[in-house]
Amino acid sequence: MGQKIYPAYANPNRTSRSPWYRVEGEKLYPLYGHPQGRNNQPWFRLKGDKVYPAHGNPEGSGNTPWYRLKDNRLFPVQGHPNGSNRLPWFVIKG
Repeated sequence: MGQKIYPAYANPNRTSRSPWYRVEGEKLYPLYGHPQGRNNQPWFRLKGDKVYPAHGNPEGSGNTPWYRLKDNRLFPVQGHPNGSNRLPWFVIKG
C-alpha cells in the first residue's frame, strides 16, 4: 500500500488518529478511519501540487482544486467548499 493521509490538528472534522486516505499513484481513496468509511472509488486526484475532487467524491468531481500540497501537507484553497486556510488539514505519512 502507498502513503497514508491523516487529519492534521487544524482539520475541523478530525475525529480519528487513523488515516483517512491512502495514496495510490495520483489518486486518493478513503479508508476506514474516514468519518464516512472506506470506499473503492477515488475521492481526490493529485496533479502537481493541487488536489482535485474525483468522480468518487460525494460532492462530485471538478476542475477546481480543493487542496494545495506543500511539504507533505494539504492546505485547503479557495475552491474548497469551506474556503481556504493557512493551516494544513491533512498530513501525508509513509
